[in-house]
Amino acid sequence: MERWTPTQEEMKKNIARFKDVVPVKKLHLEEKGIPPDVLEMIMAKTTRNVMSPGPLPGQLSPKPAVEGGDAGVFRLGIATCPPDQGPGLHVHYRTHETFMPLTGRWEIQWGDAGEESTVLDTFDLIAMPPRVTRRFINRSTEDAHLMVIIQGQREEFDDVDRVPSTAAAIAERYGQGMVDKLESLGWKFTIGVENVPA
Repeated sequence: MERWTPTQEEMKKNIARFKDVVPVKKLHLEEKGIPPDVLEMIMAKTTRNVMSPGPLPGQLSPKPAVEGGDAGVFRLGIATCPPDQGPGLHVHYRTHETFMPLTGRWEIQWGDAGEESTVLDTFDLIAMPPRVTRRFINRSTEDAHLMVIIQGQREEFDDVDRVPSTAAAIAERYGQGMVDKLESLGWKFTIGVENVPA
C-alpha cells in the first residue's frame, strides 16, 4: 500500500505547540466581553481546544490548533518508555495516530527511514496522517509518558506494518523463529518491500 512522507512545512498544520494554543476563556473574554469571574464559575480555569474536526457547535469548540479527530472510533493509550527508547518505525495505513507528551520530551520521526523529525515538549501534539511511516523516542533523562490516540473505523485497526530492519534486529537477538512466530500472529515487517525490484 502506498505511503508518503510529509515535508516539515506540510506537517506544521498537524502540530500544536501547547504554549501557542490560545485558551478558550481568553477568546470569550476578548471577543464577547464576559468577565473572568463569571467564566470561572462555569468552566475550568484554562481550557484549550487542541484538536477537533474543526470548529464545532458549543462554547468550548472554537477553531482548534490541529484539525483532526474525525476518523471514526478511537483508542486512547499511554506509552511509557525509558530514555532513548521507543518502538521501531511503523505505519498505520488507514487509522490516524496522535501523540501528546504527558511528561518528558519526545522525538517524533516520520518517513520510511525516519528522515524527518520534530521534538515535542509536554502537552504539545502531533497528528500523524495515515500512510506516513513514524516512530516516537523518549528524549528525556528518565521514563516518560506519551498519550497515544488511534482513530479510525473499527474494522481498520489492524492496519499496522513495520520496517524489515525491525524484523532483522529481532532475528539477530532472538533468532528467526521469533520473527516467524510474530508473523504467524499477524505482525508485518514489509514497509518498502513492494519497492524492491524482483
